[in-house]
Amino acid sequence: PGSPEPGRETMRSTGAALVLFAALVGQCAAFNSAFSLPRAAARSVASAAVSPARQSAVSPTAARFSMVATGPGQSGLFTGSRPEDRHIEPDELNGRTKFKVVYVVLESQYQSSMTAACKRINAQQEGVAVECSGYLLEELRDEKNFEAFKKEVAEANIFIGSLIFVQELADKVVEAVEPVRDDLDACIVFPSMPDVMRLQKIGSFEMKNAGTSKGGLGDFMKKNKPQGATFEDGMLKLLRALPKVLKYLPNEKAKDARAFMLTFQYWLGGSPEKLEAML
Repeated sequence: PGSPEPGRETMRSTGAALVLFAALVGQCAAFNSAFSLPRAAARSVASAAVSPARQSAVSPTAARFSMVATGPGQSGLFTGSRPEDRHIEPDELNGRTKFKVVYVVLESQYQSSMTAACKRINAQQEGVAVECSGYLLEELRDEKNFEAFKKEVAEANIFIGSLIFVQELADKVVEAVEPVRDDLDACIVFPSMPDVMRLQKIGSFEMKNAGTSKGGLGDFMKKNKPQGATFEDGMLKLLRALPKVLKYLPNEKAKDARAFMLTFQYWLGGSPEKLEAML
């Protein structure tokens, strides 16, 4: 009975918001664990391409670069395609609004799904059409590709990045995206290094404190860092945590946090249909 004590509701909302962001940032703090699966898979594929007689003579650096296709007109991780080969534009707008998406991902598996999703939108959607350019993370080592990437990001409406865990390449992504972040309609970053996660922007949903101790998140992350968890376990834990705290957030922030959660779920789905729904 009676009115709640002054400030109790505010404190509860603030605490819930901290839990939400801690759950997100905690994945960044544990990125070494989260990234161990794809990195190990990359090493395995690279090693399998080398004959047993030569494996002992291959240095770690050589093994890393053996993942990148080389030769005339070739670039990229496990692929001979070029960034320009992944560029999609609508044949005709017919009065529709066009938006541009630029994405950079670790592995090539999303290329075909993103291409198919954009083609489905351009063929079937009545109100919008999409232009899309995709890059593999390793392709940003090439100066020509990096300059093209910066130019395309500056023209984009939406940037998407995922599994950006190589420091020198994370720095390149930040260099390209940070100057134009505020001009983007959305900057969507799935688990990556903290510097890249801080670029996150979906409406009022941001992660500017990712990887820092500001707001007491550092202690929370140390206490809740997953022990021996796989990448998939971490993602499931994150998705389970988000809905529980949305109701405590102000309406606008809850709406934008929910948009991030749904976007993340569609991305993890990975099929052309899921990515079309995401876009």
